[in-house]
Amino acid sequence: MAQRFNLQSLPQCGAKTRNGTPCKRKGNLRNGRCKLHGGNSTGATTEYGKIVSRMNAYKDFPDWYFGKPVKKEYVVRALASYEKLVELMMNKPIDWPSVHQVVEKDQIPLEMLKYYIMYTVTPEALIIIQSALDAYYQDKRQSHLAFHVYEPMVMFHKLFRELTKPQRDYLDNWFRQYKLPWE
Repeated sequence: MAQRFNLQSLPQCGAKTRNGTPCKRKGNLRNGRCKLHGGNSTGATTEYGKIVSRMNAYKDFPDWYFGKPVKKEYVVRALASYEKLVELMMNKPIDWPSVHQVVEKDQIPLEMLKYYIMYTVTPEALIIIQSALDAYYQDKRQSHLAFHVYEPMVMFHKLFRELTKPQRDYLDNWFRQYKLPWE
């Protein structure tokens, strides 16, 4: 079987160890350092990446049940973008490049708060926002954000669904596992 990659062609890492001697591991092709000496991560730099990394800390916490307030900045951005979309999409013919610019700028707040806007403004708002998002994703050949996994929505009492059995079981186990301070 042919070898896919010649490991001997990788450079020596060369970083200094705690003893002061050069590291004997093989480095990578990108920066020549091994996985131990590659440098610190800069962390997430995009708005989407920051939300994902922030929410990863809450994986075990059942925030889908308790809800979580959305940043006021996102609400303001989403409402302002919705108003621009209404203005752009009510004109005939629709100026799709301008619609795409609005969506590209505020894609995350629009995805996050489209149901909130539908509930507080008008049901037609969801159709306008979702049409703009779908056209943007289709024209730019992008997939929809897997957003509701990372940023729980505020659930309105009129739209609240009963918990499923797996959700009830998860909550029961979570409360048994993590004793509350007042118990």
